Amino acid sequence: MKSLFAIFLSWTCVSAFSPVAPIVAKNAYRHNQQTRAQNDASVESDTSVDLCIIGGGISGLSAAIEAATLRQNAKIIVLESQQRPGGRVSSDFINGYTLDRGYAVFIKEYPQSKKLFDYEALKLKSYDPGAMIKIKSGGFTLVADPLRQPSKLIQALTTKVGTFSDKLRLAPLFYHVKTKSVEELFEEEEMDTLSCLKDKYKFSEKMIREFFEPFMVGIYLSPLDQQSSRMFHFVFKMFADGAGTLPTGGMQAVSTQLMEKAIRLGVDVQLNQSVSGLTALENGFQIETKRGASIYSNSVICATEGPNAEKMLSRMEGLESLSKIEKQPQRSVGCFYYTFSTESPVNDKILVLNGEGIDSGPALTVNFLHRINDSYAPKECGLCSVSIPEMFMNKYKGKEKELDLLVRRQLGAWWPDFKDDIDGKWHLEKTYDIKCAQPAQLGGSFPANVHGGRIASQLRGLELPTGLFVCGDYMATSTLNGAIESGINAAKAAS
Repeated sequence: MKSLFAIFLSWTCVSAFSPVAPIVAKNAYRHNQQTRAQNDASVESDTSVDLCIIGGGISGLSAAIEAATLRQNAKIIVLESQQRPGGRVSSDFINGYTLDRGYAVFIKEYPQSKKLFDYEALKLKSYDPGAMIKIKSGGFTLVADPLRQPSKLIQALTTKVGTFSDKLRLAPLFYHVKTKSVEELFEEEEMDTLSCLKDKYKFSEKMIREFFEPFMVGIYLSPLDQQSSRMFHFVFKMFADGAGTLPTGGMQAVSTQLMEKAIRLGVDVQLNQSVSGLTALENGFQIETKRGASIYSNSVICATEGPNAEKMLSRMEGLESLSKIEKQPQRSVGCFYYTFSTESPVNDKILVLNGEGIDSGPALTVNFLHRINDSYAPKECGLCSVSIPEMFMNKYKGKEKELDLLVRRQLGAWWPDFKDDIDGKWHLEKTYDIKCAQPAQLGGSFPANVHGGRIASQLRGLELPTGLFVCGDYMATSTLNGAIESGINAAKAAS
């Protein structure tokens, strides 16, 4: 059994989205000749296939791989509206920098990820265990894992986060997630995460505010009282067993690997192919693309985001009521990327959390990505990502310059020795306001907290026409693991 401090093994935030790109990033997003042809050419009209998958994100590509594995001679096509695969799990390559579309990490211990991906090919680089936390009393405190970093034992024992009693209370939490299977954790009675921390584990307000709130809000993009205790236990188990990492070449490398695997299995992956209509026929379906092509398929898997799936399917006969069903809440997040060629305020491979409270400023989590994986920035340059809560993105909508100044002011106060650089020498490379970054995992009639996934032949309680299936993280859990899981479920149902 690991020490109680091993609960701080490694960390993540979010979940979510050029002229000159790093060579390694280009390699990660390489396309073979077949893929390039598919990216540029339109699918022929009146094409007939066994299975059409609408959406080339993680769920759609996972479904394609599973279906091609189960039905080796089947004709399978994937239609993706964007110019690259992955949906929310993708990257932009700008001026030599790799910018994931919304800061994210790759969690090695997700059960489905371990089965599906070639980790060696992704060249994963891990965060150091622990977190650097900005606290109200001034300065930073480091939460360390003494088992992985024995030299930091004293720091672990004397960290200013929470109280000494809080450190003791980590033991039963850690024991719980280590001794329970994932299935057992999801069978437990569900409550909101805030109540779980306060009532079940008796953590202090200080510990919750300084550590659990920035950490968990950074992952699930919603207040603790709107998060599921089951999902809380699940993600802590994943971090207790493994590490948070960044793939070489960005999160795009994750999606590209799935696409290339699907192509090797014979799947026809069509990029830049938006779907304009879906009609149920007597013996199958007709899919219309915005380029004017018609595809006839025996079965269809709709692998788009939840709101898009509901909108598309509500136009079909018998499913009109989908347009009137109360929408499942969606979580959004902002992400600002700063590039610089000056000295970095943080040189450790570690996540920085705002332990002063989410009302103290827009910076929820801060990461110096070039320190974690040097493929994210050119040599001698730095890349800083700042995750920004939805409340700030909404408040400053259309006022990006004001929000930028607010972020710089906050970071300048955190690192006063670097204030002049942050104010005058850091360049705001790109901003993201990611809508529908995650489906809500608590609240609403169909929360994304179902381990194993929901029935793929139903959507929001409605039975779908025979041969039509849906998948996405909203059909399982609001995680990469859930997205894969639901895609596999849909492929099995369609086979």
